[in-house]
Amino acid sequence: MSSFNGFILLLLLLVFAFTVVSVEPRRGLPPEFTRWHVYVVNGLSDGRMLFVHCKSRDNDLGSRNLDVGTNFTWSFQQHIFRRTLFWCYVSKDDNDYDGGGAHASFKVFWQDVLLFHKCSWKDCIWIAKDDGIYIKNVPRNADEFRWQWKPGLLQH
Repeated sequence: MSSFNGFILLLLLLVFAFTVVSVEPRRGLPPEFTRWHVYVVNGLSDGRMLFVHCKSRDNDLGSRNLDVGTNFTWSFQQHIFRRTLFWCYVSKDDNDYDGGGAHASFKVFWQDVLLFHKCSWKDCIWIAKDDGIYIKNVPRNADEFRWQWKPGLLQH
């Protein structure tokens, strides 16, 4: 076998291996070609407002005040050559923490096959509840606790 044919065979095997490992099960698309949607939901009780500020390395999505039951959402496709990462800072006014409120800062999207499964390969849903931040495990229709609130509010 010539070295050129060996190179082509190796290249084809690598492409096949990449496709088998990272293919999205339902549509046959790698995650880089999937249109992703991230939702940050105000699931607080007693009509409490949720402040949300989300960004990536390249995009500041701005800040919003969310009423109970509303959400902040955006969609995107992953960058094919770089790891896509989004994170959010959220805060709530809360009397549970000596009237000073509470906050959390956390990743909402990153390159991780377990996250992709929880998001059912397209919808990452984060819910701020009274006791902390949850991610919706979409295939199981279950909210999973991820982060606790930290006392106090950061100047943002």
